[in-house]
Amino acid sequence: MRSLVIFLFTLEAALGFSLSCSSPINADPQVTGPIGVVRFPDPWIKRINNSERGVNDNIQFVIRKSARGELLFAVKQGFTGELFGKEVSDFPVKLPTYDYYSDNQFAVSLDGAFRVREATAAEWNAAAKPLHSYHVISSFKNGQVTGEGVQYNGHLYRKSGESWGNEVAFVSPRQTWIAVFSYTSREKPNPGFIPGLGGTEPGHGEVFLDVYNVSSGVRVICARSRYGGSGSGFAPSMLFGASLWVEDRYIIMPLDWVLDDCLLGILPER
Repeated sequence: MRSLVIFLFTLEAALGFSLSCSSPINADPQVTGPIGVVRFPDPWIKRINNSERGVNDNIQFVIRKSARGELLFAVKQGFTGELFGKEVSDFPVKLPTYDYYSDNQFAVSLDGAFRVREATAAEWNAAAKPLHSYHVISSFKNGQVTGEGVQYNGHLYRKSGESWGNEVAFVSPRQTWIAVFSYTSREKPNPGFIPGLGGTEPGHGEVFLDVYNVSSGVRVICARSRYGGSGSGFAPSMLFGASLWVEDRYIIMPLDWVLDDCLLGILPER
């Protein structure tokens, strides 16, 4: 039954105050600050019995750091939100039998060019396992989340979009940075083909990412991108819920639900 529900859901489916996300949107994401767009050249795959299968069901990025100064990306299938509120560097297998990692990995440069290349299994195995952080603030936090922004550490961190998703913000491990997620759409949620299984969020629109310094309240990154693609689209919360902090420096937010593209913010070391 769970697999059927998942299938149906998928089917429906210059820093400082001068930073602004108000410029007109176009086909490409617009970013300001130390952040860029990463586009992986091939889909995530798993090789089973001499055949390749796409890895695209409840997936989450898993990151490693190479000695060459790159982040190595893979995806883990079977992520269902059980890591929210936790910090992990290793990922023990405690999930259903379909839980596995992709067999392909990609390396992304950290020099601001965001170059992507295919990484080998040997590189992946030799790379370090950095801390992954999922300290989420949800939209259900009454009093902490307002129509304008999210209250944290005595500051109001404003959102750029008109609406909240399920996940409002992620706080970095040492509470140095806070990433705020929002979206804007002129569509209504898709009612779905099956009564009761329709979405609660519109399938197309724009998603926004704002990253603030927690102590000062200054915004250091803002980004906006269209979401939904063609067809019926997908809920923006699918992107927010698959986001994460790596250590206290890297914020990662997917731009599509199959994790073919993402935003990668690189914050300065403190």
